[in-house]
Amino acid sequence: MRRTDALRLVAALGAIEMALVRRDDVAGPLLAQAARAAAATPVDTWVAEAARLMRAPGCFGDAPHEMARRSAVQALCRASAQGAQAALLTGTE
Repeated sequence: MRRTDALRLVAALGAIEMALVRRDDVAGPLLAQAARAAAATPVDTWVAEAARLMRAPGCFGDAPHEMARRSAVQALCRASAQGAQAALLTGTE
């Protein structure tokens, strides 16, 4: 992963996580964009799975299964951001 790609992905995933916390509708489109940016990187499967979960209806509701799905998406975003940060800090190209 190039350093610029890792930095861009870390920033995008941080914004997505905050949008999820605020239950902002922009989280889905941002996550889809991040999934495209993460293609062929070490974290691409995590970001793709988060985007897949996000596309399912009812990610922002108060039902227990909806809150669990949102938490899973947040956890995948956080893990992806940490993976991208690791690539950024180690200088992986």
